Formats: sequence, structure tokens, C-alpha cells
Amino acid sequence: MDKIKKTVRYNSLLHIYGNLLSKTQYAFADAYFSYDLSLSEIAEAHDVSRSAVEDAIKKALKKLDEYEKELKILQKNEKILELVAKAKDATGNEKIEALEEVERIIYSYGI
Repeated sequence: MDKIKKTVRYNSLLHIYGNLLSKTQYAFADAYFSYDLSLSEIAEAHDVSRSAVEDAIKKALKKLDEYEKELKILQKNEKILELVAKAKDATGNEKIEALEEVERIIYSYGI
């Protein structure tokens, strides 16, 4: 996964699951992915070692990936956006099918 895709993915996952991380894990991962700060810059700002920052970010990413693997919220959101775009261009039955699929995904959230 290239750096831009990784950054976009983890920013999205932080937005969805960030509250499930420790405050430190969230702060360091957010600084790294949202503000493009280096590990050294984050370490200096928080008066901790560079390896402590790296370790916290690695743990945060592992947790984010685990949450997404189980809950698939990002995957479902991306599918909804894809189906909405498809529905905008579709007519008749194709439009209805796309919108019904969106409805099924939304219901799968348990809302």
C-alpha cells in the first residue's frame, strides 16, 4: 500500500474507531497521519522517546485494523458511496437495485 493510500485509510479508520484507542495512541496516530508529523517531532512535542511514539502508533494501527476486520464500517461506507454513485448514473431497475443494496448495508449496521 503506497503512502498516500495508507494515510487516507488510517485517517478514515481514526475517524471511525479513534475513540476506541487510548488517548496516547490516538494523539500520536492522529499527529502522524493527519498532520504528517515525523516520529521525532511527535516525540519532542510530547517529551517521550521516538521509540515510544513508534510503538504507540504500531499498536494503534493494529487495533484499527482489527476493529475494521470485525466491524467492516469503512468497507461498508465505501460500498455505500460506490452504490450511490452508480445509482446517480443508473435508470430503472439498476437504480432500484443499487438503492436497495444501500438500504441492506445500512440495516446491517443495526440502526
